[in-house]
Amino acid sequence: GLVPIVSSLRHFSLTEFRHPELVDAEAGRFLDDVRESYGGPLVLTSDARTKVENDAASGSSPTSWHLQGRAFDLRWIPDPAALWRFVDAVYLVAGTHPIELELVNSKSDQHMHIAYLPEGKTSRLLIRAD
Repeated sequence: GLVPIVSSLRHFSLTEFRHPELVDAEAGRFLDDVRESYGGPLVLTSDARTKVENDAASGSSPTSWHLQGRAFDLRWIPDPAALWRFVDAVYLVAGTHPIELELVNSKSDQHMHIAYLPEGKTSRLLIRAD
């Protein structure tokens, strides 16, 4: 069979992904480059999803980029300076390519979501907190 793109990443191993075979190649490289630029560990909590998994995920959208293997959820970075470095890394690596960055910091959920959008889409920054 085909070797998933994530097998060639520098900072993530195949075992960190639930569905390495469904991860979009460009999105996987983007995630890896963000990790390189950030310079610290990033812990994947969700990557590509099947429709069944997405339907079961709390608060997920039926048009989620996870369904196309283009989105990743990462464990929240509690240190403010490190979180800022992460946001900066996402911005620097994306350049002019459209991305979605969502920072979720609420009592019920804390995570960071990044998506590598198809060309022609508009970048979005979403912040959820309480």
